[in-house]
Amino acid sequence: MKKTLTVLLIEDSEDYAALVQLWLSQRTDIVYTVHWAASLKAGLNRLRQGGVDVILLDLGLPDSKGLDTFTRIRLHGSGVPVLLLSADQSDQLALQTVLDGAQDFIVKQDCDGESLPKAIQFAVVRAAHQAERTGDLPGDRAPVIGVMGVQGGVGTTTIACNLAVELRRQTGKKTLVADLDLEGGMVGFLMNAESKYSVLDAARNVDRLDVSFWEGVIAAGSGEVDVLGSPSVPGVAEPDASSLQHMLSTIRKLYSWIVVDMGRLSGFSLGLLESMTELILVTTTTVPALYQARRAIATLRKAGIEEDRLKLAVNQLFKTQQLFGSQFDDVFDVPIHASFSAAGQELHDACVRKQPPGKHSDFRVQMAGLARRTAGLPEEPKNIISRFFSFSEKPPKVELAGAARVRGSVTPRRSNL
Repeated sequence: MKKTLTVLLIEDSEDYAALVQLWLSQRTDIVYTVHWAASLKAGLNRLRQGGVDVILLDLGLPDSKGLDTFTRIRLHGSGVPVLLLSADQSDQLALQTVLDGAQDFIVKQDCDGESLPKAIQFAVVRAAHQAERTGDLPGDRAPVIGVMGVQGGVGTTTIACNLAVELRRQTGKKTLVADLDLEGGMVGFLMNAESKYSVLDAARNVDRLDVSFWEGVIAAGSGEVDVLGSPSVPGVAEPDASSLQHMLSTIRKLYSWIVVDMGRLSGFSLGLLESMTELILVTTTTVPALYQARRAIATLRKAGIEEDRLKLAVNQLFKTQQLFGSQFDDVFDVPIHASFSAAGQELHDACVRKQPPGKHSDFRVQMAGLARRTAGLPEEPKNIISRFFSFSEKPPKVELAGAARVRGSVTPRRSNL
């Protein structure tokens, strides 16, 4: 047992939260550091920061009630033990939550300064033994990187597939690319991977997702990357977001990296944001795309995505519409995270060969830089062959054709080109 335990208390009653903190502060054998969140959203935000040893969860919160509260915490808890606090004395509710993975169910009226610390210690020990038996250590799960386009045709799938290939190449670790653009089906094509099953089959059978079942669902793709394709059927019914969240949470222990093609911004893709460790929003430099990017950023912020999880990537499809980092900052108040210069011909040739772009092509070098930043690796040294686009180098002054320097809107103006 650790001498210090970090407790995440998710409880909407300030008085009861103060009482729990008082009870835990009176212990002398273990030091409890308590972080209090008054809503599920606040609790999930704190949980993403890591370092939590145990969760005390009230099932009745302002933004979530009942079993759904526990289900959402379990999806994001990465093996952290959860003890439920409830005013409901229902034996059926208690049994169901324990069967679903809760370590304990505590009725608030029966809780005190003696029983709660013991329950926490027992839960931590039980969870540690369970993790040791299964090999599923808390926090030992793959980051899930969502790639989303501000509109169709900005290169979202191309970036998602090549990012997965580069993460596999740069880190040497097992990587998956999953296609959640359900009608597109382009991930399987670009990755030269064929399977008779899709992400919908995985979501429908999430309770059966052991290793052998999973290996029958995925396909082998280019660059030694596993591929989970989409049904690519127009008008296909969208699955429940919670089943996809559950699927992603389950398979995270099988990989070191998971890249998700989320298609364009929609109500469906917004429902999956909580499952993303970070989100790469892709735009081009055309005026309509920049307008949609501004709207997308506002929508994502309203949906509650944190600034450190949102990354912007500019895919400069046309050589006549080059945009530099400082100019992009003039249009938006979000810094650019990655930029890809026009590479239509090399991407076309890669599709014909059914292989990733050449190792020393501009697009591949820029993609390698994004992958290394994502993995926390140092940048590769520049040389004559691998010319790496950098915003630290001052470009010649160029005005954005067709758009004024604005932060709240995009308005026409005369081009100075």
